[in-house]
Amino acid sequence: MKRKLALFLVILLLFPLVSFTQTGQRMVLTFRSQGATKVIGPYGPAGVSVKAEGYAHLIPGSKGKFTGTGEIYVTMDFDYKKTGAFSISQLKGEGSLEVVGETEGKYLRFYFKHRNIPCKGEIIINYPAPMGTQKEPYEDNFDPHVLAPGENPGAKIELKDGATGTFSFGPKSFGEGVQIMSWKTDFALDGAELWRIAVEGEEIDTTQSPIRNKKLQNKSKELPIAMQYKWMLIGEFVLIGKGSARQFYDGHVFSANITPAILFDHWDLYRIEKIKSADDWDEGDLTGQPIGGKVSGNTVQLKWPEFNALERYMCIPRKSYLGKVPHRPNFESKEFIGYISREKMPLVDGHVLTGGMSDWLKYKIRLIKLD
Repeated sequence: MKRKLALFLVILLLFPLVSFTQTGQRMVLTFRSQGATKVIGPYGPAGVSVKAEGYAHLIPGSKGKFTGTGEIYVTMDFDYKKTGAFSISQLKGEGSLEVVGETEGKYLRFYFKHRNIPCKGEIIINYPAPMGTQKEPYEDNFDPHVLAPGENPGAKIELKDGATGTFSFGPKSFGEGVQIMSWKTDFALDGAELWRIAVEGEEIDTTQSPIRNKKLQNKSKELPIAMQYKWMLIGEFVLIGKGSARQFYDGHVFSANITPAILFDHWDLYRIEKIKSADDWDEGDLTGQPIGGKVSGNTVQLKWPEFNALERYMCIPRKSYLGKVPHRPNFESKEFIGYISREKMPLVDGHVLTGGMSDWLKYKIRLIKLD
């Protein structure tokens, strides 16, 4: 699932923040919750079970106030008397999350703001013959406020790395026992390190066949053609924990710039035109995509999203004696991402690593600690 950290990281770069703890680390609040609502009706009990999990990056403000933004992921399972007439599939949803709170001594007291998280699935209706079974989209909303409500006592957790806490509600009856609700949410607070990785390099595709024409006036009757791709990538990622116990938490591509350039020495003989197609790529297709990762000791290895910058061209003769038959090379840059994803980088601010393969691929990677 895609996780949207861009807004948080932009805010982080623009505003110097007061640290939560004496270590100077920012904090990530993670949570896992399970709850249920049951209704006692004329046909027996019915209800819905909900599981939710997610995270929020906490941003300190003035006078002990703080806010946070993150993501929540929800599944809903319906529990009702099975009659065979209809059924509802599991509903799944995800959305953004906002946290508001303040410090209270050595604790953080907080709540989740009201928000509708759409959860989608299907309702299956079994009609009598000859109509048969019919499936329709089904949607229900979930409000994350129930996991950490703003009313007293609210939710709280100790302000330190590795702290855990639980907020429980119910079982509580409403409407003279007709409706019963219960929730339990486990929270964890971890220090967060924010890192930036900058990559620049190039890949040259020389795998395409040359232009072949028997009317060419050279001995080989061929004209070589290749494509040079210049890459510039910036990624940002988050680690939680301390020292050698740190773990990779999240990452994304912050920006991407890929510049293709044709390597060809005979423009007087052929003009070259780019062929547009429905699957043309754009740097925007890569920006915002998730980056995976793994921390081992004091090194990190990042898994960049797969991406192939495919380019289609048509080489058209300029000279009448060369005829009219065009040459159609298709160039691509699909190895660059794979090679930089193999590198293991020491978690040292300012560390620079260079690498490549022969004379057709090279890169330089720099690691920068933002916090």
